[in-house]
Amino acid sequence: MIKFAILAVLSGALMVLDYRGTKLQPVRTALKMLVYPLQYAVDLPYRLAHFTSEFFTVHEALSKDNRELRSLVGVYAARDQKYHSIEQENIRLRRQLKAASAVREKFTLAEILSVSSNPFRKTVVINKGTNDGIFVSQVVLADNNIYGQVESVTPNSAVVMQLTDVKHAIHVRNTRTGLGALAVGTGKANQLELKHVETSMDIQTGDVFVSSGLGQLFPPDFPVAKVSHVAYNPGDSFMKVMARSMTDFTKTREILLIWREDYSPLKDKKTKPTVASTTSSASIAGDR
Repeated sequence: MIKFAILAVLSGALMVLDYRGTKLQPVRTALKMLVYPLQYAVDLPYRLAHFTSEFFTVHEALSKDNRELRSLVGVYAARDQKYHSIEQENIRLRRQLKAASAVREKFTLAEILSVSSNPFRKTVVINKGTNDGIFVSQVVLADNNIYGQVESVTPNSAVVMQLTDVKHAIHVRNTRTGLGALAVGTGKANQLELKHVETSMDIQTGDVFVSSGLGQLFPPDFPVAKVSHVAYNPGDSFMKVMARSMTDFTKTREILLIWREDYSPLKDKKTKPTVASTTSSASIAGDR
């Protein structure tokens, strides 16, 4: 009982001294150093259990992802074999019909470095330039959709004009009816306007338009936009058709640049296009 009283008084005195700001920091530090091994030993089983659980959880997740990826590889391998057979059949048919060979493309990946701060332009800067074979008016894709085309190039970077830029236009085709139109940029995010749509044309909200291939710049049958609004006045000859781009320009961070079979980014630098800082509206309009 006496020992307990002595310890209680001593503890109370230490608490009062600590509360009043007495310099007990060295004592506290020393006590912590003495107690730390005990704390570590007590906490060690929990740490080991947590580490083991996390290890097996991560291993199981990786194993599951690995199985799924192996399954996808098998599926894509089968599809590739099927497409290869179709390609060989098309080649034989073209030879029999004496038709021209189909145009093939090559692709390279690029990252978007910055977005234009000009509210009246919809352009981005990418990390590829003439050193990589990039050239003015080169077609740019994103997620298998038309993104735009190269406006200007430097040795290490390039400016890409998006579909929604007010200077951009592309010939498109309705996948449901086959009727054509001209998709023009509005300067607004993910918004296009379809021009030359007569009131007699069959067009509905939700119709998907793809690149037509007219103008021999953009490859055909790549998704461009989906109709979001159709309006017309009884006295007008053309309808006002608004469409939403299939590419979400606000989220895209990586793009694909495309070359036709007769052009290679690995050609000698002497054959590469001249670096351009500005481009005429006629060359950039592409299919305009």
